[in-house]
Amino acid sequence: MNLNPVEQKVASILSPFEKFVDSQTSTGLFLVFATFLAMVMANTGLNDIYQTIIHAETGLIFGDHQLTMPVEEWIGSGLMALFFFLLGLELKRECLAGELQNPKRVGIILSAALGGMIMPAAIYYLINIGSSTQEGWAIPMATDTAFALGALAFFKRKVSKELFIFLTGLAIFDDLGAILVIAVYYTESLNTGALYWAGFITLLLIGINVCGFRSVWLYMILGFILWWFVHLSGVHATVAGVIVALTIPARPRLQPEHFVNRITKLLSKFERRQKVESIILADQGQSELVKNIEDVAKEGSTPLQRWELKLENPIGLGVLPIFALFSAGIRLTEQDWLEVISSPLTLGIVGGLVIGKPLGIFIFSLVVDKLGFGLLPEKMTKKELLGTGLLAGMGFTMSIFISQLAFKSNAVLIDEAKLAILISTLLAGFLGIIWLSITTESPLEESTESINGR
Repeated sequence: MNLNPVEQKVASILSPFEKFVDSQTSTGLFLVFATFLAMVMANTGLNDIYQTIIHAETGLIFGDHQLTMPVEEWIGSGLMALFFFLLGLELKRECLAGELQNPKRVGIILSAALGGMIMPAAIYYLINIGSSTQEGWAIPMATDTAFALGALAFFKRKVSKELFIFLTGLAIFDDLGAILVIAVYYTESLNTGALYWAGFITLLLIGINVCGFRSVWLYMILGFILWWFVHLSGVHATVAGVIVALTIPARPRLQPEHFVNRITKLLSKFERRQKVESIILADQGQSELVKNIEDVAKEGSTPLQRWELKLENPIGLGVLPIFALFSAGIRLTEQDWLEVISSPLTLGIVGGLVIGKPLGIFIFSLVVDKLGFGLLPEKMTKKELLGTGLLAGMGFTMSIFISQLAFKSNAVLIDEAKLAILISTLLAGFLGIIWLSITTESPLEESTESINGR
């Protein structure tokens, strides 16, 4: 690179920071910081300001029409729709070109996810059956991808890459299950007119995909309209994020051979012009060639890939911490700790996430692997599988989100659920890290045991 001394110094300073930002660990740490800040604001003299911001009515007004909601609802329905959009992109990519295109790999991850949803939900339901907290049965079903992968990243030199793929796929299916639960169970009433319009916009999105349209603005505008009609329909608006993601084009405009030919010709032209004029700023022809190369590179990739890469950091470092900041603030001084810890709600959430999650994932995976309907990664040991199950018990973001839907008319239960979720996430993460620290003492390359050989 042709950098001056000052640029080199700045690059050397920024490089470690950029690597940190691009890592899974950074998202988890940002979430931790946002949660800590929310707790501080809720339990100090800043609480009045905090509550005022959360409940402030904001939005848009167009003549007689208005779109206004409290800030916390904008974050839960609006910003979180972007998170669900990213999940949808990841799901579509994995199904088309990733781990989820292998039926046996899909089988094992899907069974693990089902076990990790059914067992926690069953434990919670059995503890809370017949009580006012029964509606929160879905709270311990989900896995917080950022926290779980962030914790697993500490062992990246000791565990196989397949473990990360397994946990990522598991988290995606977990989130998909949560989306279905939100759409079906936590939808109180339906506005069929708005639902028909949402269906029409969905068909329109599919149509422009089939016709080869790739304009970002076109999908954004139609996506916002879809979000609005889904919101009006009574279905939780975040579902729109997944629907839009599944319609994003996954085909490049240029096939690989045509891409190589065009790039090669443009690079040859650029090289010839560079021999005449070495300063790109002084040669308009060179600048135009660089722009052409950028356009061809864009046509050689897919919108799905580009958007997923562009959104990963803004959502991981922006949207999720903002959600945590405005959702995790709990007034600890108002809690009767003995009563909270011993309540069926807390026991159901902690039991579901810390015990039900790992057991469900472990048992369902081994059964399906034994029956031959799925295939566990060759380099994954039983101990690593159990450790993965423990980390999957870090439910934080989606669990808090579901608790707000389940108990939206009862602020006391929401706060109690949030506290239980925080306790569960910390406990599951601590147990998972300790377990993997003890059971993965040897570096990956020295480990010869596989799950099939145990």
